[in-house]
Amino acid sequence: MKKKTGILALALAIGLASNAQKISIENVRTVSLRSTGAIKSNEEVKGYFTLYQGDKIDKNTNEYALQIMDENLNKVKEVKFTDSRTVKLLESSFNGTDLIFKFFDEEQKLIDFRVYGFDGKQKFNYQREVDKKTKRYMEQTQVYLKNGAVDKTIYPVGDKGYISVIPVREDGDYTYEVSYYGSGKKSSWTFNPDGSDSKVAQAQYLGSSDSIAIFSVMKKNNIMTKKSSSFLMGLYLHSGKLAFDFETDKDKYNFLPMNISTINGTTNFLVMGSYCDKEDNISKGKSLGLGMWLVNSQGKILNAKYNSWATEIGKHLSVNAKGRVEDIGYIYFHKIIQTEDGNFFAVGEGYKRQADGVGIALTALGGSASTTNIKVTDMLMLSFDQQFNVKAATIYDKNSTVIGLYPGMDFANLPTVAMWVKYFFNGFDYAFTQTDKNHTSFTVGYIDYVKEKDYKGGTFNAITYQNGKFTQDKLNLVKSGSTLQVFEAKLGSIMIAEYFKKEKRYEMRLEKVN
Repeated sequence: MKKKTGILALALAIGLASNAQKISIENVRTVSLRSTGAIKSNEEVKGYFTLYQGDKIDKNTNEYALQIMDENLNKVKEVKFTDSRTVKLLESSFNGTDLIFKFFDEEQKLIDFRVYGFDGKQKFNYQREVDKKTKRYMEQTQVYLKNGAVDKTIYPVGDKGYISVIPVREDGDYTYEVSYYGSGKKSSWTFNPDGSDSKVAQAQYLGSSDSIAIFSVMKKNNIMTKKSSSFLMGLYLHSGKLAFDFETDKDKYNFLPMNISTINGTTNFLVMGSYCDKEDNISKGKSLGLGMWLVNSQGKILNAKYNSWATEIGKHLSVNAKGRVEDIGYIYFHKIIQTEDGNFFAVGEGYKRQADGVGIALTALGGSASTTNIKVTDMLMLSFDQQFNVKAATIYDKNSTVIGLYPGMDFANLPTVAMWVKYFFNGFDYAFTQTDKNHTSFTVGYIDYVKEKDYKGGTFNAITYQNGKFTQDKLNLVKSGSTLQVFEAKLGSIMIAEYFKKEKRYEMRLEKVN
């Protein structure tokens, strides 16, 4: 009942508020990429939240403020609290009913997950001690954050709560830990893999059904082994117990899951990923195309469809035998969308590894640097019918973005690198996908950078599907502050947030896209 009351209160506030369209917050000492986000209900943006550091109370204490706004950027609620200067905000997430913030207390060596309701009040928190298993993860995270990276380990699971996935290391094992934190009521569990095949493993959260959290897991027998095995794992949300865990070579190909989507009106879900021959190393083998599995909640494959680069996809796009779309590289799929008519759309973005001349030179001089970087290329849209046959494919050109890797990342497989680019470097240009509540239309947004006669700078680009057709729109992102971020907004608009570091001011505004 509390959740529904919170949504109703926010809805009333939105209905009564004036048409602000812009807000300016003063005395903002620090604000991060993961501390601001959109509040959504039934696929629609209903408001925004931002958590920032304000005044210093004294040399040991900082003041923080959590501000909640409606869809027009009218202030709904502001809550201030104080905390030790050794407490740092790492990231945040929203699950449709509540907010969660992940803090790290350097002095107490604690990871603190704090859950807030729509009234801006803290409901409860979950603490996890930084032990020897997670010490290295936190040390690396602190270093990387100072160098501009981001921390993304918390994922919403409907209105139930959140999933956290972190790497852990103990006694020579390089593995992972999955935790669940409830938001409706205080409940949690932690899953640690066991068995000899999980001593070197990494897990990536793909999504959830109404009862199961689903993960792609890469395993190796030991740290020196080059060959990896891919698994699809499901954990029950209510208990953290295994629902299924199987190697993804059980069908006729070796399959690497990338993304999932629930199937409307069922408990089944669609898994999309690349596939290769069974004899090939799944993480480095020659990709033959894109596979799509229909899987039930027991982990049974109900239907499997494989669309090859050479034939089914090749007749729509120019591709080569290694799974590279010409000039784009490998494809990372950000989102799978099912529309009301039962068709599916996959939103992808290209990436490729290339030599880094500066890194090579530094390494030759005895320095510590990566000798490769990642080039992020164009956007790709694929559409499929209800039987997962390819209906159409379109490439949307954009300027490339180059992502520098850290030392030690050169030899990682490309699927792992893609996850780093997305969740660690925030390096893909894809911004978000927004659908209407009936799933009859959707908009995909991405960022580009242009050098034109009349304008040089960033642009927001929208690909909109409506009435069976695609249209495109573009908006120049005129930057005045130190940093600029783009968030989804009410249909036809975007929310732009700028931080002015010198003035210690944070501005948010709505702008029309079309």
